[in-house]
Amino acid sequence: MIEALKNRIVELAAAIREAGVSADAAAEKDLLEDLERHIEELEARGGKVPESALHLVRPDGDSEVEDQFDNMPI
Repeated sequence: MIEALKNRIVELAAAIREAGVSADAAAEKDLLEDLERHIEELEARGGKVPESALHLVRPDGDSEVEDQFDNMPI
């Protein structure tokens, strides 16, 4: 199941890049929502998300990690 999710994520990422090139904003938005849902499911199952796909839905991924440290006492 994890491999099937990874394969679908890679397919969606490619489709999103194609939609961006063809300037089909509505299709790109739908694909991004589908991609994010698949990424969340893969993460919930303990799978590793391909960085290229993760960057499409969370372009500023480092800020999530940094936010964890914002409230730490010194």
